[in-house]
Amino acid sequence: MKQDVQLASGARSTEHDNLSGQRHMLRGRLLDPELLRALVAVVDCNGYTPAAHYLHRTQAAISQQISRLEDCIGVDLFEKPTRQLKMTAQGEVMLSYARRLLALNHEAMDNFRPGIVSGTVRMGATNFYATTVLPALLAEFSDLYPAIHIDLQVGVAEEMRRKLGPTFDLTINAFQGGKGQGVLLRKDQAVWAVSNRASPHRKQPVPLALLPQGSLLRRWAEAALSKAGQRWVVVQESSSVEVLKASVLAGLAVGVFHEATLDGVADIRRLTSEEGFPGLPPSEIWLERAERELPPAAKCLHEFLLEQLPRWIPA
Repeated sequence: MKQDVQLASGARSTEHDNLSGQRHMLRGRLLDPELLRALVAVVDCNGYTPAAHYLHRTQAAISQQISRLEDCIGVDLFEKPTRQLKMTAQGEVMLSYARRLLALNHEAMDNFRPGIVSGTVRMGATNFYATTVLPALLAEFSDLYPAIHIDLQVGVAEEMRRKLGPTFDLTINAFQGGKGQGVLLRKDQAVWAVSNRASPHRKQPVPLALLPQGSLLRRWAEAALSKAGQRWVVVQESSSVEVLKASVLAGLAVGVFHEATLDGVADIRRLTSEEGFPGLPPSEIWLERAERELPPAAKCLHEFLLEQLPRWIPA
């Protein structure tokens, strides 16, 4: 009997220890998935700058996230100097955990998603997102939901604002600072651009290559030049940013672009206020949903984009 009492006491002690351990885990620090995603991106993209482009962050924001992860776990992830991008032994271990935790997160999300969902989602997006960011994400989404058809249209700001609700279920659209709703994805500076091999910016009136009426960038450009007393004329209009960049590269006109669309484009330079081109404001890019009940297919895409598209984090 004495032995039975001791065994029961030991069992209660073990159960108490297990409960204490579980409570300790609940109270303990949690690894932020966004920090883990930044680590994996830096390694897979082979650098902070390409990781920033991939995650649509600034390089400073990615560097800050890696520093926060290092502070959280108390070890260095990369050997110094970091520009060599060589992981420490502990960094390799953390990378393995990061991949497993992110995979487990995806597994959990997939497990609790509803069964077969079908239907059409109508979505509008800026040229940059439609051509650079969304294709890979929508391919992944189509693997998860093969019965959902996505009607993606490239639109200009005012048109997409009018169509959100009546036509579009979702939009990724550009706004003046503080005017958007939903989820802020990024901030992007508007810039004047000209070919390195030509000088259309010295002509009068200034020849411009612009998006159609209703574009935020067009409105800003025309207002800025008019306020500065500059005469201008639109010699190229297109809804395709690639067409406008080609016109600028050929020396036909001055263009106005979001800074991100010019990354990696050789032979285009930015014009300055000293050359007679006033500074332009930054725009904000927001993911918005219609203010009505979304069909199941649109809800699935909205939730997927919320999960996959990083929010804007100030540097």
